[in-house]
Amino acid sequence: MKISVIISAHQKGRELACVLAGYAAQTRGADEIIVAQDGTDASIRAAVQQAQQLGLPVQHLTQQHRGFGKYRALNRAILVARGELLLFTDGDCIPRNDYVASYLRLIRRGTFLAGGSHISIPEPYHLQHDLRAAVLDQSAFAHAFLRSIPGFRKSRTRLYRNRLMARLLDLCTPRNAFSGANACAFRSDVLEVGGFDESMGYGGGDLNLGLRLNNIGVQGVRARHSLVSLHLDHTRSYFCADMQRANHAWNRAVRQGGYTLPRQSQIRQLPDAPWLAGAPPFATIR
Repeated sequence: MKISVIISAHQKGRELACVLAGYAAQTRGADEIIVAQDGTDASIRAAVQQAQQLGLPVQHLTQQHRGFGKYRALNRAILVARGELLLFTDGDCIPRNDYVASYLRLIRRGTFLAGGSHISIPEPYHLQHDLRAAVLDQSAFAHAFLRSIPGFRKSRTRLYRNRLMARLLDLCTPRNAFSGANACAFRSDVLEVGGFDESMGYGGGDLNLGLRLNNIGVQGVRARHSLVSLHLDHTRSYFCADMQRANHAWNRAVRQGGYTLPRQSQIRQLPDAPWLAGAPPFATIR
């Protein structure tokens, strides 16, 4: 079964270079890697070109940046992806070397898989240290290495490599929620629900896709201890409380109304919806 890794990116080419190093170290490589960039920042292109020279099957999609455009970029990638499985992640999330293989081993028809919350490396540290060598030799995923970083707080249980122990811990922490930084679904299911809702801003858009997958009978399975990646932490200047509240209101409507399609998507979307009249304002359609 072929798997396409779709990486959302905006700026931060240095971080993306670390992420792509993680995909170069996989025990089972991705069949294709699509960097879906919102904007045209040159540092992202440089990181992609360096990875291509190392033999990674990376293609690069760009678009004009017009506000928060992550979901528009991801939908463009979904349309060109060739894998039966789509693995979604971000340009600051570094995969452990068993990441792709674990997704392929654990995914089942009728489900999507999600890794859950971040294992974050504090921003002051990763801005001062080039982590690529530690990613390639996998020392970056050792608890002793991470514990030495000022501000690192995660338990070693999040980093177990023993499959049985990791799965037992997964079963103890169930949750049905799609995580855009660490999740995988069948492409046919994603296409059926129209992909991501491009009208949504930051905060809740990934969850929205999962809710619509639920509404066609695809259930989420969390495997937070089996699907390990490291997040290069950062500030979030794009956060908007009003936008997040509007996103949550739309997610409640999707959950309660059983909607399967997004309001705005280049893949497939709701027809004119009079039930939106008088509702709180949502994200401006990009």
